[in-house]
Amino acid sequence: MKYPVVCIESKTTIQNAIQSIERSPYESAFVIDEKGCYLGSVCAMDLRRLLISGVESGEPVGGYPLKRVFELTEESIKNADESGRVISDMELYGVYFVPVATADGRIKDVLSVEDLRDLHGLSKNDALMTERAGRVLVVGGAGYLGSVLTQRLLLRGFRVRVLDSFIYGRRSLDSISDNKNLEIVEGDLRNIHTCVDSLTDTGAVVLLAAIVGDPASTVRPTETIETNVLAAQALASACKRHHINRFLYASTCSVYGLGADELDEQASLNPVSLYARTKIESENIILGMGDEYFSPTVLRMGTLYGYSPRMRFDLVVNTMSMKSFTERKIQVFGGKQWRPLLGVEDAADVYIRCLEANLQDVGNQVFNVGSNSQNYQIDEVAKIIGSALGDIPISWDDSNLDARNYRVCFDKLASVLQFKPQQTIDAAARIIFDNLESGVVRNPTQKIYYNHYFDSAEE
Repeated sequence: MKYPVVCIESKTTIQNAIQSIERSPYESAFVIDEKGCYLGSVCAMDLRRLLISGVESGEPVGGYPLKRVFELTEESIKNADESGRVISDMELYGVYFVPVATADGRIKDVLSVEDLRDLHGLSKNDALMTERAGRVLVVGGAGYLGSVLTQRLLLRGFRVRVLDSFIYGRRSLDSISDNKNLEIVEGDLRNIHTCVDSLTDTGAVVLLAAIVGDPASTVRPTETIETNVLAAQALASACKRHHINRFLYASTCSVYGLGADELDEQASLNPVSLYARTKIESENIILGMGDEYFSPTVLRMGTLYGYSPRMRFDLVVNTMSMKSFTERKIQVFGGKQWRPLLGVEDAADVYIRCLEANLQDVGNQVFNVGSNSQNYQIDEVAKIIGSALGDIPISWDDSNLDARNYRVCFDKLASVLQFKPQQTIDAAARIIFDNLESGVVRNPTQKIYYNHYFDSAEE
């Protein structure tokens, strides 16, 4: 069949049915009887609502009415009026696939709404999107990575709900705020009611929100623990209780701290900051919740770089690019320390790959996110950026207050998700420089561009 929609026997338990749907590319499944005859369709959202309402997870799917009963036969599919009626009903209920049944009720083929329209030359409905893994909740979706990820999820056909406290302003979502598939919720991750309410009709969760970076964590240590550990734990627990199995947690390669060799996911962790320690604690808590039904994925990201609608100039590549414009020089402290670098657009791509991957491949797993080719020493980064921007002079200072020094191995990510970086630091530096030169970013010294100021005043 063209579309491998899961078929579930009516005696399958609700919990196992959700698991089967989660491990498929789609948000719904066909329910069949013991003879393989089609009974109706069910989506994971409907099953989650049953469980939240108090139904036991071990109850059979067939024990409850199937709301989505759409079917065509080999004969009726030839009738344009009949197909049009089915299309109208499917659009009304947000159903994307319909089975084509034989005379005895068995599923012979599966067609999409678009297939039916093409078959009979009917006009397209642009409002109908390809069925994805339900709505994705992006917590921190207005941030540096979150705003890029949100845009790309919408382009991929996902429905997105952003939960963000907007501590760094609102402008990052302005260009997409009227997208009909985007819902924006203002709220703090630390508010349990807000978090639980945001899980309504959600099929997957991406947790990006955190107090990010060593300087920001140093300035607000209590808020760092509340947000990065306690609130993260509460959200993961709520997802498990709501039977939302796909949970992506944003961690950091800073958990390695110090290391002489290329460090893979099994390497010892040597945090040198509160920020890294909170990330390790949350990793352990969230992975400890994992089982065959709740399958979190921990993504340890390299140091991000590149332009974003919520720009940051407190990241090494971005800082050097900005200083090249404002001061016409690059200042390097130390220089021999290693960093794994990762383009912000490439990072967003990895999150989307995880959302679209088979849950068995990425669930209950830790991935270093980056590429072996972009492990750099800081002085090498300065030389690349300086050259890319027109031989910007570099000044050197042997002092270095940042104790981190590590190289990271990204073989697992490349193998499982076939990830190859598309961004390079020289190209990203040129884009940042051009945006400064053209006035897209008018004043890069404003506090909003630096996490540790916690200032939402925008240009």
